[in-house]
Amino acid sequence: MPNRLAGILGSLLLAYVLSYALGSWLDRQIPNLVPPVATVDGSTLNTSRYYEEHPDTLPAAQADAEALLDFYTYLDKGGRSAYDNWRTARADLRSSGSAFRLRALELADATNTGKYLSLLLLIVTILLLYGRGLKESRILTPVLYLIIFTGTIALYGNLSAPLFTGALAGFFVLYFAGLRTFLPIYHTEWVRMMRPGLTFSCFILAVMAWRGPELVDYWFWTSQLFRLVLVAVILLTVFFHLSILASVLKAAKMDGITRLFAFGMPLGTALIAIGLVLGLYGDVAGAGLIQINHELVILPPETVAGFNPDTPFVLFFAGVILLILGGIGYFVQKIAR
Repeated sequence: MPNRLAGILGSLLLAYVLSYALGSWLDRQIPNLVPPVATVDGSTLNTSRYYEEHPDTLPAAQADAEALLDFYTYLDKGGRSAYDNWRTARADLRSSGSAFRLRALELADATNTGKYLSLLLLIVTILLLYGRGLKESRILTPVLYLIIFTGTIALYGNLSAPLFTGALAGFFVLYFAGLRTFLPIYHTEWVRMMRPGLTFSCFILAVMAWRGPELVDYWFWTSQLFRLVLVAVILLTVFFHLSILASVLKAAKMDGITRLFAFGMPLGTALIAIGLVLGLYGDVAGAGLIQINHELVILPPETVAGFNPDTPFVLFFAGVILLILGGIGYFVQKIAR
């Protein structure tokens, strides 16, 4: 218990340091990612900057941009009147303007759907968790975890981001399948390792149930407090997962070095798959990153188009290295023992 308490406190301290570092890094890098003058181009980064810097200034002769700013007013302030203003502006808008802004408006249109479905999934998850519907001994419990994780990812993409949802869901499936396949882990222990993921899922679902999935992106770019809490939740989720994994492998009489090598195999397998999917997607290099950005409208399209098209293969080669080193080290340690 003292070790776990120390880990929790260390995770919280590290979250504060990392969130501060992330904020400082964003302050330095944002001018390199977007034009010096913020515009309403549809991306959450640029549009949130424009909204923060020019809250009372509307773009000239851009009806779709004006409607999008009304939506950001709702994200920022909430309330029925702000939502009605956004819906009125949207109803008066014809389908014209920038394709990227139209995609952003499409996601904004699905806010209510995403909000209520997130609330529903959050309630179902809590009922399953506290109603003993996620017992570790049940065969179907891993499937329920996968449905919850995949549902959270899909709702973040407003149910219209197939590449993003498929890639991330596939990563989790391969990672947890790798844990079960490569390592001496029983079913109940395997399921127990999935439980910390509910912490992150419930947190994201709660935020999305407040004002919709786009609120996650808006708060990420504009709220230091949200970034701090987000980083803390991620670190606590990873800490509890690794804590359970380490205790299970320790119970299997593995020393520290063997446990470290063992962890590299499932992680490497998952990284290989996601790197290949994103790297080989589309007819041209880098199409996977462009498609995911179009699905989520996070960064301006010209910014993502300027990224190195071979970036996904970095994940692939990292996975290959982890799988090879982890596999060799794991089996050499077993033979040595």
